[in-house]
Amino acid sequence: MAGCGGCSTGNAFNPGGHYVGIRINQNEDGRVVFCETNGTSLSKGQRLVVEGEHGMEYAEVITLHPMIVKQCQLREARRLVRVGSSSDLAAWDSKVAREKTFFEDVRELASEKKLPLKLIRTEESFDGRKYTVYYTSETRIDYRKLVADLAHKHPVRIEMRQVGPRDETRMRGGLGPCGLTLCCSTFLKGFHPVTIKMAKNQNLSLNPSKISGMCGRLMCCLAYEDEGSKPHERAAPATEKPQNISAELPV
Repeated sequence: MAGCGGCSTGNAFNPGGHYVGIRINQNEDGRVVFCETNGTSLSKGQRLVVEGEHGMEYAEVITLHPMIVKQCQLREARRLVRVGSSSDLAAWDSKVAREKTFFEDVRELASEKKLPLKLIRTEESFDGRKYTVYYTSETRIDYRKLVADLAHKHPVRIEMRQVGPRDETRMRGGLGPCGLTLCCSTFLKGFHPVTIKMAKNQNLSLNPSKISGMCGRLMCCLAYEDEGSKPHERAAPATEKPQNISAELPV
């Protein structure tokens, strides 16, 4: 898997501890996002309110000195709004409880309408004005009636978002065959193409149960060492063209 180079390994971009590692969504296993502290002194396990991609988000400090190898890693860093208070924590607990109730309502209505979908997660926005329903399905689903019934019971904006098997596994998390937390739920920001040829280049078993991940697709880690295991054709050594030397024989 090719990547950008030129940066030395180290923590040169966080010398004064201006960034901490936070976890935005507790449903995911170990994904850590950088957060700029703006000089605020924080402690591990502290709750924060940060500015996210879709408005305010509730987060937890995971590490005080995250390893920042490349400056480009800070492009998606969150901005600290304030340190979480007791009221923020109470609001978060209420939000989690509402999400569970909404999840049960979606599952019940989808079962009544016999919609062929598999629910993964329901998320409520920080301001409580929007719900996002994540699901998987092998076919295209007409969920307009489902959304209408849900909106009648929950007068908020509802968004249905279909995801693939890899995204489902990333959201659910788990352990890989290596015994570590899944790469997709920790540090991978996107999915790269993985082919069976990568397994062949590394002389791995082509048994699907050996090279497939929890998502049922080829494991992402097959691409990590693919570049170094590709067979390289060696150039044949240059050979001098034999010269046609003729010698005159004495008569």
